[in-house]
Amino acid sequence: MNARIVGLVLFGLALVPSPVLAAPMRCPEDAEGGACVWGRVEGFDGATLQIRGLSIALAGVVAPSRKDICANRSTREEFACGRPARKRMAELVAKGIACDIVEVESGQLWGRCRGPDGDVARLLIQAGVVKASKDGLFEDAQKQAVKARKGLWAAEIILPRDWEAVRRKNSDD
Repeated sequence: MNARIVGLVLFGLALVPSPVLAAPMRCPEDAEGGACVWGRVEGFDGATLQIRGLSIALAGVVAPSRKDICANRSTREEFACGRPARKRMAELVAKGIACDIVEVESGQLWGRCRGPDGDVARLLIQAGVVKASKDGLFEDAQKQAVKARKGLWAAEIILPRDWEAVRRKNSDD
């Protein structure tokens, strides 16, 4: 395909109304990292979003891996630890988001993302469905979630070993 045809196709696609362009969230003029992407989320897991074809990891959070299994102490029923994070993420990004790209590391984009309810990473941590990364960005939110026994920090939840260490550390403070 020659360059002229590709150009015409891209121009034509730009004229087609897109639900992404109708998203309520927009980037502010003073985007934190200098680059900002906004629109409807095309896909996600507990800590990564797909938006406009870009994969953006939420800065400051660590989500349970797909292999992490949690259990209810009383019923011994097991469940994927990441399921609550994916469910809460769906609620937070349903109306679109805006992400400031704050870092690019080994080809991975890292962003601070906002939805209508606020900072997505902070809200996930406050809900107790992801944990704060070691950079300390959301340490206060994690301490509050652990002390309030929110989400995966609830007393009846049996966590993977590395998560249990975080619960003990934050409960003792």
